[in-house]
Amino acid sequence: MRGWQCLLSASLALWLCAAALADVSDSPGLKPDVRLLIDISGSMKQSDPENLRAPALDLIVRLLPEGSRAGVWSFGEEVQLLVEHRIIDDAWRAAAQQAVANIDNSGLRTNIPAALKAVTYDLGRMDGAYRTSIVLLTDGKVDVSDSPMVNASAARALLAGMAPDLGAIGIPVHTIALSDEADWAFLRSLAEQTNGIAEKAESAGELTEIFLQSLEMVAPTARVPVSDSRFQIDASVSEFSALVFLDDEQAPLSLIDPQGRRYRAEDGESDVQWFRNRKFALVTISNPVEGLWRLQAPGSTNTRVTVISDLRLEVDPLPNSLPSGRQTELGLRLLERGRTLTDPEVLALFAIELEIIGPDGTRQLIDVSGNYNLPADGEYRVTIPAFELPGRYEVMARISAQSLQRELPMYVEVHATEVQSRINTRGEQIPLDSLDGMARKAGGAVLLTAVALAWFLRRRRQRRLALWQRRSRDTTNDEDAPLLSGVDASGHERSE
Repeated sequence: MRGWQCLLSASLALWLCAAALADVSDSPGLKPDVRLLIDISGSMKQSDPENLRAPALDLIVRLLPEGSRAGVWSFGEEVQLLVEHRIIDDAWRAAAQQAVANIDNSGLRTNIPAALKAVTYDLGRMDGAYRTSIVLLTDGKVDVSDSPMVNASAARALLAGMAPDLGAIGIPVHTIALSDEADWAFLRSLAEQTNGIAEKAESAGELTEIFLQSLEMVAPTARVPVSDSRFQIDASVSEFSALVFLDDEQAPLSLIDPQGRRYRAEDGESDVQWFRNRKFALVTISNPVEGLWRLQAPGSTNTRVTVISDLRLEVDPLPNSLPSGRQTELGLRLLERGRTLTDPEVLALFAIELEIIGPDGTRQLIDVSGNYNLPADGEYRVTIPAFELPGRYEVMARISAQSLQRELPMYVEVHATEVQSRINTRGEQIPLDSLDGMARKAGGAVLLTAVALAWFLRRRRQRRLALWQRRSRDTTNDEDAPLLSGVDASGHERSE
């Protein structure tokens, strides 16, 4: 066994040094296109008094992968483009960081339909090389008029028209509700109809981690696992970023490399970039030393380490939203310098697995490299078993080979049934399928009643005719008697 491990280690090291010589093919993966919509209505003064939207957005801006596209819009009564929608580079990040810092609460209304229309300005000419997603943060409901009926009509029109259209062409709207005043039913329906995910922040303080999960959905980025504040950096990594969420914004923070060298913000190292605010710290190290790194961060609650590497794991993501009981599959491949690895000897070096964590905490492991043959085109097509329990599932893809480790999280919201979204302004309404059933039953009852009534009237008419005929025969010998009993015109004639 020891000899086999040495052989594997040597093979992996050789491949890492000469990976460019491996057989590769063009990658079919799509780059993310992220469009952020931020509510700046006046009610945000109560929902987010400390303006915690700013650090949450700042995190997104700093973590969006290079080469992807993004734009930021704010909306109240009107919609304003805060950060130009284009390919991300250093100039875009600088402009975005400045714009995010100036977010206010000056909006008068909450015009969500106009906001969605603004961010899909290029709906008929979108670049097919990108996978577009919308992230919507609001603390309210559709508010375009003083009239509740007009607002309800606008919300209903959005759910009946634009939302299904976005879902049909594959543009999910991920909604984030901030405050109990937000129209959660509407936001959840909007997310469901576009195959997005709806989140509810119980407080503005939760926004940063919710935004981070939204980023992992719209722009998934591989990371290395962190265990007991330690993580492994392999020879293929050219840069890593450690994101640390802090309970105490004044707590000291440092990184220690495999050689014992300590990195701190105050040291001013040229190859280390530090950023810190009241919610998180982000440190990026270029050309890191290979080996086991340690993080020292008293009071930290959560840590993620993302990497930029010649080698990366790419996954065609699962749908964000699925009905329960539906089986699906995902495509998984390893990329070297942006191209898919196809050499079977290289692919055989990696252990690949998927871990599925259900809403009840249950875990299921799929051994991809053990259960699937090496793909000739380098792409594994992995069947995902049907999700039966409604709720949020996490699907974690992992690869490993000696010191090299990567993981990529994905999220799926599973619904008990495919819910038809409704806007209700007159109390609880009966579902349309129930109305159809009731209408059929009522129609049958009316038909039976009509037949019975027609039969009764016909029988009554026949009896009356028979009675008139019999009376007519009885009075043929008495010309002075009235034709029908009780009918006598003589009284009327006398009165004239």
